[in-house]
Amino acid sequence: MLLSNKYIVCIWGILLVLSCTNTHTESSPTLLPELAQAENCMYAYPDSALHILEKMTPPKVTDKYQYATWCLLLSQAKIKNYVKLESDSLISIGYKYFQQKENPQRKALAGYLEGVYYNDERHEAETALKCYLEAATEIEKTKDYQLAHLIHAEIGHIYAYRSLVDYATSAYQKAYDFAKLSNNKRYIALSLSYIGRAYSIKPDMDKAIDYYEAAIKIAKETDDKQFLTPDILNELASVHTRIPNYKQALQYAMDALKINKKNHRNSSQNYLTIGNIYRNLKMKDSAQYYLEKAILSDNIYTTCCAYQALYYLNRNTPQSYSKSMQYCDKFYTYLDSITKIKHGEEIIAMKEKYEHEKLLNEKKTLQIDNERIIRHSLYIILSIVILIAILIYIYQRKLIQKGNTIQTQEEQLRMYSQQIHENEMQMEQNEIYIAQLSEQLNTNQGLHDAIAEQQNALNEFRLKNEKLQKETALIQQNMAEHSQKMQGKLKTQLADFNAVAEENTRLRKREEFLCNQLISQIKLLDSLIKAPKALTAYEWTEVEKEINRLYDNFTQRMRKQFPTLSDNDLQVCCLIKLHLSVTNMADILNISPTSVSKRKQRLKEQIIKELGDDFDKSQLIDIWIWRY
Repeated sequence: MLLSNKYIVCIWGILLVLSCTNTHTESSPTLLPELAQAENCMYAYPDSALHILEKMTPPKVTDKYQYATWCLLLSQAKIKNYVKLESDSLISIGYKYFQQKENPQRKALAGYLEGVYYNDERHEAETALKCYLEAATEIEKTKDYQLAHLIHAEIGHIYAYRSLVDYATSAYQKAYDFAKLSNNKRYIALSLSYIGRAYSIKPDMDKAIDYYEAAIKIAKETDDKQFLTPDILNELASVHTRIPNYKQALQYAMDALKINKKNHRNSSQNYLTIGNIYRNLKMKDSAQYYLEKAILSDNIYTTCCAYQALYYLNRNTPQSYSKSMQYCDKFYTYLDSITKIKHGEEIIAMKEKYEHEKLLNEKKTLQIDNERIIRHSLYIILSIVILIAILIYIYQRKLIQKGNTIQTQEEQLRMYSQQIHENEMQMEQNEIYIAQLSEQLNTNQGLHDAIAEQQNALNEFRLKNEKLQKETALIQQNMAEHSQKMQGKLKTQLADFNAVAEENTRLRKREEFLCNQLISQIKLLDSLIKAPKALTAYEWTEVEKEINRLYDNFTQRMRKQFPTLSDNDLQVCCLIKLHLSVTNMADILNISPTSVSKRKQRLKEQIIKELGDDFDKSQLIDIWIWRY
C-alpha cells in the first residue's frame, strides 16, 4: 500500500507539471539610465527630458528595445516642448517594434504620438483619430492614467473642432476621469476646461461657466498656474461674450492678457477675445488695435476668426470699405483651409468603423480565450483519465500477482464477487437507460413507431434487471457457503479484492461524471442540449471535433468500422451520443421527428449489415451507440 501511495504522488506531480499552462511573457529589459531618467521627468519637466535625450548617445540600432524606446521618448519630449516634428519616422520605429511585443503602454504612447503628428503637422484628422483610438484601446490595459488623459483629450479636441459635441463631451469626460486617477491637478484643471468648452459649443452656457470656474480654481493650485490660468480665463471670457456679459468678459480677458505678458507668452488668442469684446461694445479703435494683433497668430483658427471680426468691424464704414474687402478675402482664404481640415461626417464614419473593428477583434479574442480554456480543460481531463487508467492498471497487476498464490476456492469466490459487482453495475446502467428512455418517451409524444420501440426496450431492460437480481441472490448464497470454509488469509484477500472492485466502479463513475461536466463547459455542446437549433456546416465540424475529444475519436472509429455511413448518418450518431430526444434532434437537423426515426432505423440496418450476428437486433440503436 505504501508503494501505491508513492506511485500516486509521483503521477500527480507529473500531471500537475503537464497540465499547468505557463504563459511565458518576455520581461522587458532594464532601460538605460538616461532613458529611465528622461521618462521619469517627462510629465513634470519635459524640457529636462528633451535635454537628456538629445545629450545622450543614441542606443545602437541593434539593441532594438532601447533604440525603439529612445525613438518614442524623444518624439514625446519634442511634442511636449512644442518642437516641430519633421516626420513620424522615429515614432514609426518605436511603434513597429512594440507592436510585436506585449507592452500596451508603449503601443499606446506610439499611437498617441503618431496621432499628434498627423493632426498637428499634416492636418489629417481621420488618420490622427484612428491612431488615438488605437492608443485608447491599448492604454485601457495599463495604469498610465496621465497618458490616458492626454489620449482622450486629443480625441475630444478633434470632435470639438468639428462641432461633434456629444462625441467631444464623452471624450473629455474620460480625460477628466483619468486625470483624477492620476492625481495630476494640471490635467484635472485642463479636463474641466475642455468639458466647459464642449458645453459652450452645445451651447449650454450655465454649465460651461460652472466647469470653467471649477477649472480656474484648481489651476490656481498648480505649480504652473501662470501658464495654465490665462488660457482658461480667456475661454471663460469668450463664453461671457456670447451671453452677453461684456463687462465680466473684458475683466477675464484682461486678467489673462496681464498674466501672459508678465510671463512673455503668446497672447494672440487673448487679443482676439478682447478685440471681439470691444467690437461688441462698439469701441472700434480698441477693437481694431487688438484684432490686428490677433491676425499675426500662427494658429489658423485664430487668424481666420480675427479677419472675420475685422471685416464685420469695417464693412459699415465707407472709408474702410476697401480694407474690409481685403479682410473678407483673407477670411475666406483661411476658411477654405479650415474647411479642408474639417470632415465631421468622415470622422464619425471612421470612428464607427474603428469601433466595429474593435468589437470584432474583442469577439475574436474572446473566442480564442474560450478555445484555450476548453483545450486546457481537455488536457486536464485527459490527464485525469490517464491517471485513472494507471491506477486501475496498478491495482489489477497487484491482483494478478496475488492471484497466483490463491487457492481454487478463493478463485471461485472472486468470480462470484466479480459477477455480483458486474451484475450490480449492469443493473445500475440499465436503470440509467430506463430513466433516459422514459424521458425520451415523454418527449416523443405522437411518434408511435419510436414509442413502441422504446417501450419494448424498457420492458426488456426491466426483465434483464429481474434476471440479474435472481442471479445475484443465488451467487450470494453460494458465496456464503464457501465463506464458511475459507481461512483468515483468504477472507482478507477477498476483502481486498472487493475494495479494489468498488474503487474501479467509483473510478468509472467518476470518468462518466467528468465527461458530463466537460460537456456543460463546452459552450457549443451545452447550448445544443439546452436550446436545440439548426447548425451550420462550421458548427457541425466543431460538434464532431468536441465529441471526438470526449469519446475517444468516436466518429473516426465509426467511419473506420462502418465506411458506408454518410456525413448525415454520423450527425445522427453524434446527436444520439449526446442523449438528445427525437424531437430535439428534429429541431437540430431541421427535419420532422418521423424523418429522424426513419434515419435511425436506416442507421441500425447499416450497422447490422456490417456486424451481422454480433449485433442484437432487438437492441435499440441508441443503447448501442451510448456503449460504443
